[in-house]
Amino acid sequence: MKFTAKNIAYLALLTAISVITNTLTLTVPGSGIAVSFTYIPNFLAGYFFGPGAGFIVGVIGDALGCIIWPKGAWLPLLTLSAGLMGAIPGLVRYLPVSRRWHIAIAYVATYIICSAGINTFTLWHAYAATKKTFWVYLIAKMPVSMANMAANLVLNFLLMPLFDRIIAPRAKRANAQPE
Repeated sequence: MKFTAKNIAYLALLTAISVITNTLTLTVPGSGIAVSFTYIPNFLAGYFFGPGAGFIVGVIGDALGCIIWPKGAWLPLLTLSAGLMGAIPGLVRYLPVSRRWHIAIAYVATYIICSAGINTFTLWHAYAATKKTFWVYLIAKMPVSMANMAANLVLNFLLMPLFDRIIAPRAKRANAQPE
């Protein structure tokens, strides 16, 4: 991706949306279970502007969200995970499959790597390692995190035509999409 003033403005807008969705995250106290829609702006940045842009939007959005509306200790691995939530769709975009498959594969990969993997391990280590094993924590967290991911996926599918009209032409003009 070229870092032109226009692209930076688009990424700043997506970062602002990521910060807003991060501050609106609902966390169940003491459980590490959260309902969030931060996947969507991170997905958009990665999907339309490339994996590097998605990673930047995810990291900056998470870091600013933690500063503006802290919900506990800042955990760097969660910020890394937010960056990967933006990078993974950008990488999946290069697979030779249809858009629906891009979205589905990106969400499944993001769920496995970020939500079930990095996020669960980080929250377990920070808050529950002395109380329960990782596997018990993972199994307890899975239903809510899967429902959250499914809600994000459905919302992303429903909003994709709007994103195509608004974001895709701008990203394409900026030569950000893979050929």
